[in-house]
Amino acid sequence: MINIVIVSHSKHLAEGIEALANQMLNPTHCRLAIAAGVDDEAHPIGTDAVKIMTAIESLAEADAIIVMMDLGSAILSTETAIELLDTELAQKVTLCSAPLVEGTLAAVVAASSGASLEKVLEEANHALTPKKMQLGENMGGSEPNDVTPSIQMHGKEAHWVVKNPHGLHVRPAATLVELLSKFRADYQLIKGDRRINPLSLNQLSLIQIRQGDEITLIASGEQENEAIDAFLALAKQGFGEALPDELTEQSLTGTLVPASPIKGPAFIWHELELAPIENLSAPLDSTIQIEQFNQAIKDTLNDLKHYAEKANHTLGEQIGAIFNGHIMMLDDEELLTNVIDRIKTDNVSAQQSWTNEMKERIQLYRTLSDPYLRARELDLRDLRNQVLYHLQQKTPPKFTPSQPSILVAKELFPSTLIQFDATQLLAITLAEGDSCSHSAIIATQMGLPMLVHLGDGLLKIKEAQELTLDLKSSELIIGSIN
Repeated sequence: MINIVIVSHSKHLAEGIEALANQMLNPTHCRLAIAAGVDDEAHPIGTDAVKIMTAIESLAEADAIIVMMDLGSAILSTETAIELLDTELAQKVTLCSAPLVEGTLAAVVAASSGASLEKVLEEANHALTPKKMQLGENMGGSEPNDVTPSIQMHGKEAHWVVKNPHGLHVRPAATLVELLSKFRADYQLIKGDRRINPLSLNQLSLIQIRQGDEITLIASGEQENEAIDAFLALAKQGFGEALPDELTEQSLTGTLVPASPIKGPAFIWHELELAPIENLSAPLDSTIQIEQFNQAIKDTLNDLKHYAEKANHTLGEQIGAIFNGHIMMLDDEELLTNVIDRIKTDNVSAQQSWTNEMKERIQLYRTLSDPYLRARELDLRDLRNQVLYHLQQKTPPKFTPSQPSILVAKELFPSTLIQFDATQLLAITLAEGDSCSHSAIIATQMGLPMLVHLGDGLLKIKEAQELTLDLKSSELIIGSIN
């Protein structure tokens, strides 16, 4: 394992680099720590040798530790930190002169692939090459022209042009992760000039594989042939989804009979998004916080397994796959390691560490250009909320309408919807929502019309107020209160 410490004068800069690097990190081979800024609210810019020493010590189990630094004085602080270390640990540390952002990302990718220390340093020091080539700058013959930000893996290869209408979003990506995990092999998945570990659902989602994209899977190891054969078989089956040319060989055109408007009383649902609750009267014990976090994850995984089983039984395997995908997103070694590291290094509670980590990941999804992948941010908010309920030992509210009703809410999580009794619902109306969300997909399978993006005016509706949903015009007509 080769671990990496990011040293910067700015805490915000270091955290940004860490967030980028975490997209490419394989925690089996590489871990990160940051030592940035100083503890002075009036003048937070600077470096602290003790912070750097502590960061290095937190990664002491590594075979080697690389320190990436931003400015000259950061080098001086790091050299001082090394002098404070135990001699055996100090011998593991190497200072790298590569540019902080590009060099760190290149080093993380290389280290995550299991590369040697020499190769990781080489990749970091050549990290500016792709940018120089793209801008047409003179390379001066000092750097190779074939350097890429990733280590190339050699093994059995398979090429595939993705046919899924919405690309490899969470459900087909989860199916791929589950398949590849069965074989004794190492993998890389290539799209364009990006190489990722396809065993990470988060990395598969963030690389944005769309319909028409060509991808290459490389497998290397004892069962590389079996893995490649299984991959191609799954790809031909649409990664678990029905492909357009499998649906029908002909089309018939007719006249649709207009659906009758749906009428019913409003049932107001408040989807609570919890925030961290701090117990300021009790001392913060990181060991206890980590134990509580691990238990909350275990309890949430049990809930998700129950939701997946219910979905499989009542709505079919396609909906069950949504919650199996949630299980994979939550049971992610990189995610859980990052949260525990935050508890230790930032001296914060499990609730705050979990919230901070998920906030960064949610924001990454919100910036994606693909609407289907961008809509998966709701799944992350859902997972964040479920874990917080367990950390705070609270029970989520129950769905209890007295008669079949039209649900009115600001937003609706997939885990909430799967628990509803569909016989007590006529339709769903949301002030926000997303037609590409998994909540919308579940509602469709439940046979429930859903109207989204109705705006804040929807939230002024009172309990039991009479509503009429015109499916033809996508209009909600608000009547008087009974």
